[in-house]
Amino acid sequence: MSELVQQAFSLNEKITTDDSELESLHHHERSGISGLAGKVGSWNQGRKLSNDRAQLDSRLRPLLAQIAQQTLEVTLPEVDTIRGQAASADAQALALEQHAASLSAAMTTANDELKRRTDAERELGFDAPYLAVYLKTHGPDEVQSPLILKRGERANMVVPATLARQQTKRQWVGGSQGFSFPIGHTGIRYRVGSFHGHPIQQQFLGKLDSGNLVITNQRVAFIGNVKSTSIPLTKLLHVECYSDAVAVFQEGREKPDFYLTAQPKYAVFMINWFLNQIAP
Repeated sequence: MSELVQQAFSLNEKITTDDSELESLHHHERSGISGLAGKVGSWNQGRKLSNDRAQLDSRLRPLLAQIAQQTLEVTLPEVDTIRGQAASADAQALALEQHAASLSAAMTTANDELKRRTDAERELGFDAPYLAVYLKTHGPDEVQSPLILKRGERANMVVPATLARQQTKRQWVGGSQGFSFPIGHTGIRYRVGSFHGHPIQQQFLGKLDSGNLVITNQRVAFIGNVKSTSIPLTKLLHVECYSDAVAVFQEGREKPDFYLTAQPKYAVFMINWFLNQIAP
């Protein structure tokens, strides 16, 4: 403790000396200094003294704090008041640091959440993280639908759609060998030889009907003008999402049903959510 006190006294004496020299320098400036060189020299000396004093002060403050912490048993009215103020200031500083750290962590979490939701909306066209939390908290909203619902069944999504299925078109391609010649002046030509063609098959997506795609907590259904389908969720084998359609594969059928809709990603999201609810 004695060594700390001596260091503090030494630093304080140097600070007092710098203060005295600065005061003297300012007094001479007010009295007037002849010549530009004198003014520059005075300014440089004052700047040097100010820097030196600032460095001494930065060394003295932590030293005084260390002395105060090691002399808690000293009880003087002036010291007790200052010590109490210092302890209160330290507590406030610690609380502010903890609050700042908490705010920084909350800001980081908020930025991460904002980025996740923004990326999802750009990729899917809707705020999927928010929708997932909403469904988990409140469940899906029930909507009116053209589908006759079963007991305990609730319709939660109805969107315009077109039902389509893969179809095969067969045609003959190739050529014939031989030659043709006209018959008199009739305008009719007679061909000699045979046609050596071969059939080819082409796959295409044929549109069957327009109507509404209905997703409930039990099935995926389509209600059209002349054709309707109904696939229980428990019979789904696979679901594929395209930019403009949803392909639904079911048990017992080799080819899927395609539902052309403006909201395919939203439809797949809802189907997946309901499948997770009935999963064991």
